Amino acid sequence: MKLFVATHNQHKIREISQILPGFEIVPDDPEGVEENAPDFVGNALIKVRAIAEKHKGEWCMADDSGLEVKALGGAPGVHSARYAGEPCNTPANNALLLKNLEGVKDRAARFTCCCALVDPSGEELVVHGHCPGHIAEKAAGVEGFGYDPLFIPNGYDKSFAELSADEKNAISHRGRALEKVKAIVGDGSVADGSRVEHVERVEGKGGSRVLAWLKLFRVVNLPTVPGDVLVGAALWPCFAGLGLSVSRTAALVGASVFLYLFGLVDNDIVGAKTDKGRPIPGGEISIGAARLARFLCLAAAIGVALGFGMPGLWWPMSFLLLVSVALYNRTKWSFLMGVCRALNLGCGVVAANTVYSMDAALLLEPAAVACVIWLAYIWAVTWYSKGEEDDPEKKRRVGALVGGIVYLQLTALLVLSLMFPQVAAMRPLLIAGAVMLILLRLFKTLLPKVSAS
Repeated sequence: MKLFVATHNQHKIREISQILPGFEIVPDDPEGVEENAPDFVGNALIKVRAIAEKHKGEWCMADDSGLEVKALGGAPGVHSARYAGEPCNTPANNALLLKNLEGVKDRAARFTCCCALVDPSGEELVVHGHCPGHIAEKAAGVEGFGYDPLFIPNGYDKSFAELSADEKNAISHRGRALEKVKAIVGDGSVADGSRVEHVERVEGKGGSRVLAWLKLFRVVNLPTVPGDVLVGAALWPCFAGLGLSVSRTAALVGASVFLYLFGLVDNDIVGAKTDKGRPIPGGEISIGAARLARFLCLAAAIGVALGFGMPGLWWPMSFLLLVSVALYNRTKWSFLMGVCRALNLGCGVVAANTVYSMDAALLLEPAAVACVIWLAYIWAVTWYSKGEEDDPEKKRRVGALVGGIVYLQLTALLVLSLMFPQVAAMRPLLIAGAVMLILLRLFKTLLPKVSAS
């Protein structure tokens, strides 16, 4: 089967031919095409679209790949081939990389490959391959090309340039991506016999724009937010013997969601230059539009709070929440993420009722216990999630653990309803918690393309 490949790089053609021996690889240099996208996906699509115009009705492919070094904020990234400037100079690239890593202890890195395909019908598909590892102190080996002499893959004590072609292709970023290409273009199976997964279908502008905003707001995870304040609100009628305002509780949920959305957008703005696979660095959403969305989310939270007369204690509690969110987004200290969710629960405690009573002192102990449990759970999940971007299976487990907070919320509400069966407010709160779980399951089923990390 013919596969037209947008490249003139002979090293790349040789590797592709070795990994896809059953295909007739036809190189086609997309001469004059400017690779000016901010990410690998965009550049691969630019190239494959250029040759697909000439080979309608055929399978066409282009790949864009590069080295991403953690300590350098993901650099050289899409600029890997010309890291040291024009023209492409491999020795100069490697020398500059070593110079920039002088004295750096954390030398973690990964190779990334994005393969973009256009099938005979014109549909566009994208697959990815990653190979995590680290940068050596000095070059070693004569095989391969580019940064291969400096890159040592995880689980090996040799650089890519010291491995044989077969050894490298079995674990490399390009080898992993091309296995998926083979499954799509060929018989539908990968090396281990399983079906190919993680295929992105490139959609039209309207659909992709909506998807980009859904990704930015991580709507799949939104049902995990209201349960925090519902548990906090439930402590008032149960332990303090005070009434529960349904309208204020609903407003509390709305304000909590808007504050959460503020934090998510702020996170992506802060990581706009380093986070991979997100809408802002991918060029799907402009930084200006994201900043406007961040402002509107904060304004909406304040508007809801003012409109429904949130009590005085809610405002300093929410301010602490915003400060913790901003600090987490800029430090990535997992403990702070736990603090954020604990403060969200605390907002529910202080906002459920405007009346202060001496009996409210009874809330201190149960509220403190609940906040500590929330903090510990989210802290542990956030700490465990480090490195999930390089491990799809770990990312799946992290997604399940994040969703697990809804079960924690439901358990707390159920325990309170059993402890205080006479409290009429518990039934609607328990129902609301169950609705959040149903929505979480529904979102995960209907929106599989929306990242929830």
